[in-house]
Amino acid sequence: MQNLKLPFKIILVNIAIAFVLAIMFILGDGFGGSNAGEFALAFGLVCLGTGLINLFVGFIMLFTNTPEWRNGFLLSGAVLLLLSGISCGGGAAFA
Repeated sequence: MQNLKLPFKIILVNIAIAFVLAIMFILGDGFGGSNAGEFALAFGLVCLGTGLINLFVGFIMLFTNTPEWRNGFLLSGAVLLLLSGISCGGGAAFA
């Protein structure tokens, strides 16, 4: 992980956070009837929320002098929104 540039580290950390939050939402359901469709839907919704937050932070950072952090948050927001569309579409089909 030391060889990765800062924007890629930000993307990986945000995807890991979204994955952990989706697991927590599914486990908080009480193990009743959880399946892959519900996890995909929860992961998509978490990615949607965190992607919007990352884009907001990235747009705020446009006015700062930190281009690597700004690029990391903007790219992370774009990747999370893309994952949101993919997984929510798959989760809605299987739920």
